[in-house]
Amino acid sequence: MCVLSPFCWLYHYCPFQTHAPVKGHDPAQGYGSTSTGSQSPPSECMPLSPRMRVGSVKESSEFSDSSGPSMIEMKRAQWKDGLMQKRSLSVPNVDSMDHRVTLLKGSLDFTMKYDKNERKLIVNILKVTEMILSDTAAVISPYVRVRFYRVPYQFFSLSKDHVINNLHIEIRTKMKKHNDNPTFNELFVIPIDKDDLKLYTVKIQLCDLDKYSRHIVLGEATFTLKKLNLAENEEAECSESLQPPIDEDIGDVSIGLNYLPTAEKLYLTIVKIRGLRPMNKQDNTTDAYARVALMFDGRHLKKSKTIIKKGDLNPEFDETFAFDVPSQKLGSVYFRVSLLHAGKTKEEHRLLGRVYIGPNLDAESHAHWMEMIQLPRKQVTAWHKIQG
Repeated sequence: MCVLSPFCWLYHYCPFQTHAPVKGHDPAQGYGSTSTGSQSPPSECMPLSPRMRVGSVKESSEFSDSSGPSMIEMKRAQWKDGLMQKRSLSVPNVDSMDHRVTLLKGSLDFTMKYDKNERKLIVNILKVTEMILSDTAAVISPYVRVRFYRVPYQFFSLSKDHVINNLHIEIRTKMKKHNDNPTFNELFVIPIDKDDLKLYTVKIQLCDLDKYSRHIVLGEATFTLKKLNLAENEEAECSESLQPPIDEDIGDVSIGLNYLPTAEKLYLTIVKIRGLRPMNKQDNTTDAYARVALMFDGRHLKKSKTIIKKGDLNPEFDETFAFDVPSQKLGSVYFRVSLLHAGKTKEEHRLLGRVYIGPNLDAESHAHWMEMIQLPRKQVTAWHKIQG
């Protein structure tokens, strides 16, 4: 065993050293690189509730991505401060989990007018007033989304409840960045027959695009066009109090996660979807597919999509996508999975909902991500609720 100090000039020539002197750290690998480095075991974590574990994946050169660089490189500043001091899996802290801001109070002012000659509904989104957020220091970028749900003729007289399962039209305003008292003054023209006004339920939502590029509903208001009596009045001036959003039952998606530490490959598998709403009116089915995006700091790093499963409300995919992710960045990246209905043309494709999975998001996503880190080389599968 060498007793010389590593700082002594003779240290480098000592023949009794058991280890070669450290000359510096390995350079950080950019996203998209297929080269690998030495790895240390993943850090120990608190045990989580068991999930369905599907087999294991053997690490070898077979799993290297030969498609070339497909990720953007991280900025140098994001690699400093000791991020590359250890070649170990990055395990996020529970305290770093995202806490969404909520709307405690607020009202949305707008007007609606029906043009009988043009057979068009004119909607003017004015402004949001008296907004109070749960976090007074929060910075939001709000916009307004208006959804028109049409009630089928044969069911209209059977229920007095608002029908919100048959989306017909959706409009949205421009985003007002870093503004907690937004004024929009945006006009929208929607073609609707006069006799059909009574068939529509309207849901107005105040939304925010957060730092993870998630579309968060802060508050909403629901009413029927029949209530406004637009056929008689020239213009209806409205101020709706915004209430906490109600979760819609859109469906669930089963997603598998798997990480290979040596190859630094992150795999996401779209297993299957259940409980989708019918989008094809002819046969009450949906032509579903999924888009998968690896995200960092609100930006896309890589995107892929599944095939289209036609005419199925509970489609099974079992499609796996590979992403190059350095182990030190497992605590920073996350996935956005968008579920869509494929229309006859590209313009007719409809977004059904999204799922976000990552270490710093909600508790369910955090638990799934942590279990993936605890069980390297094994696919960990869990169900996630699709968000509208």
